[in-house]
Amino acid sequence: MSSSSHGLKAILYAFLANLGIAMAKTWAAFFTGSGSMLAEAIHSFADCGNQVLLYVGLRQSQRPPDPEHPLAYGKLTYFWGFLVAILLFSVGGLFSIYEGWHKIASQEPLHQPWTGLIILGLSVLLEFFSLRGCLKEISHLRKGRSLRHWLGITRNVELVVVLGEDTAALIGLSFALIGLGLATLTGNASYDAMGSIAIGIVLVAVSIFVALHIKTLIVGR
Repeated sequence: MSSSSHGLKAILYAFLANLGIAMAKTWAAFFTGSGSMLAEAIHSFADCGNQVLLYVGLRQSQRPPDPEHPLAYGKLTYFWGFLVAILLFSVGGLFSIYEGWHKIASQEPLHQPWTGLIILGLSVLLEFFSLRGCLKEISHLRKGRSLRHWLGITRNVELVVVLGEDTAALIGLSFALIGLGLATLTGNASYDAMGSIAIGIVLVAVSIFVALHIKTLIVGR
């Protein structure tokens, strides 16, 4: 099986998981008024859009060579992957930080936050299965090499981006659970807002890592 087939499977796993998670988080965000939940919902919808862009890039990269492109279109995946990193930074990371800051300033109360905690718990399970699917596809390609070594040499942008997104999502969900949990126990909504800011910082960090990795692929060795 080709590396593009493994990348396509990982994209599909991530898209289906993020679509279900995004819809559930959106409902919970409006129901509870949770800033970290809204940040997570925007993050999941952004990830869905990212997977669509990765799919477009993967399909375009498989076009055959022509007189103007005798080496074919394989590097198109780098362009779409870099675009995903920019969206992850702006739509996901910066919006989450803004939403957290806005919640701290407004001090809006939470409504039945236990609903959000249940949704976050289910989201962790779905995101875990998405990450597991991505790691399964990567295991077929790294052939006994460590994951860190594979990340240093691979040119498969789709799998690197999906791995980064899934990892960021699980870390972000953990921060959202902690923030919303503390807000529920103490009645202080500032903890929820700080969870949103922490999610934004994680997304910004992951987007920078992905962008730098793609930069090395574009420049070459």
